[in-house]
Amino acid sequence: MQKKTILKKASARKYPEQVVLVTTKNHKGKTNAMAVGWVAIASGEPMMFVLGIDNGAYTYELIQQTKEFVVAYPGEKMAKQVLYVGKNHGQNRDKIKECGMRIQKASKVRAPLVADAVANFECKLVDIFKPGDCPLVVGKVVAVHENRNPSVRRLYTVAPGHTMGSVRIIKRG
Repeated sequence: MQKKTILKKASARKYPEQVVLVTTKNHKGKTNAMAVGWVAIASGEPMMFVLGIDNGAYTYELIQQTKEFVVAYPGEKMAKQVLYVGKNHGQNRDKIKECGMRIQKASKVRAPLVADAVANFECKLVDIFKPGDCPLVVGKVVAVHENRNPSVRRLYTVAPGHTMGSVRIIKRG
């Protein structure tokens, strides 16, 4: 049975949900990574992602400038790195280097791939929509990569709200 409640309380019960890493690279070569919980498939053919990225995020600024990014599904051993890039702003620091995240060159975009991720999706910006307080970034997948090790499993977040409060591995049968 359902009972009437407040939005904040009901929203806290939707976890666990997925988390992805979004990488970018500015025109001077500085890389950045951000943890994003608001992500979905926007189209299957052509494959597109939609990301909810805060107006003030450095990643949002770089996507607007470069018109490209990478969506990476982090591996289960990346929890500390995901938390680090999710809690820290990258405008005046090198979050990727500081947290020890391994990256590699992408094939079609300047943003780097996350080497230890389960999969990486190189994207070109299609559009940005602002239906509410969080811009929705739509990117078309132009290249895909998967981890060479098929035993690497995905990491999921379980933290309520906009902060990266905790992560855990969801065990699948």
